[in-house]
Amino acid sequence: MLSKSAIIHYDVIDSTNLESKRLIDKKKIFSPTWIIANKQTAGRGRGNKKWVSQEGNLLASLVLPINFSLDRLPFLSCIVGLSLYQCISKVITDDKLLKIKWPNDILYDDAKLAGVLIENSLSQSKNFSIIGIGINVAHHPVIDGKKTICLNTIAQKSMKIMDLMKPLSIILSEYLEKLINKSEALLIDEYKSKCWNYNKTIKFMTSDKVLEGILIDISKDFEIIISANNKNIKLNAGELSFDY
Repeated sequence: MLSKSAIIHYDVIDSTNLESKRLIDKKKIFSPTWIIANKQTAGRGRGNKKWVSQEGNLLASLVLPINFSLDRLPFLSCIVGLSLYQCISKVITDDKLLKIKWPNDILYDDAKLAGVLIENSLSQSKNFSIIGIGINVAHHPVIDGKKTICLNTIAQKSMKIMDLMKPLSIILSEYLEKLINKSEALLIDEYKSKCWNYNKTIKFMTSDKVLEGILIDISKDFEIIISANNKNIKLNAGELSFDY
């Protein structure tokens, strides 16, 4: 499904997600399309955080027509996280330290390796999901208080961006089929087996408060469930961030 996606490649652009929105608004995209850039000048992560977009890293957005029920949209985070995990695990020698930090960041030895920003464009005529993906391939940013790492360091070889795009498209397509075929329970089970700090104590922030609890489950609607202050708290991706 996605292995034959069109690819639009830019040398420099503000943001692949922003360009995806512009192309959708201009009705220039009708089928799955990758927007790829060598460099971004205004890359963004979740929560409007700046995503440092150095040349040599994978900077891409997939424009995906939504051909499934909108109530399954939260599971896009699940399958993108799993797809990135599987894609990266194929090019490193040991994936024991590779984890998915809920909902879809990829960590290696607790250092950020990849991030995802999913935005949806919904209208009466056509619905699209814009899946922005950033992988630190050749470089990793220096961020105070945060560990980061790049793929070349882990793999101990020089990776080319396009070498990752084809397998990522194939793997993501396979997971998308599982989503369309309503295999949510199987996806959640696989996700939990790769989830960062599952069944462990974590620090998290919600409503400007820093709390501590145990990550005990992922709900059938892909919400995180944390046991804190003698009660179970269920949160979606927009309601918390982690202190790690």
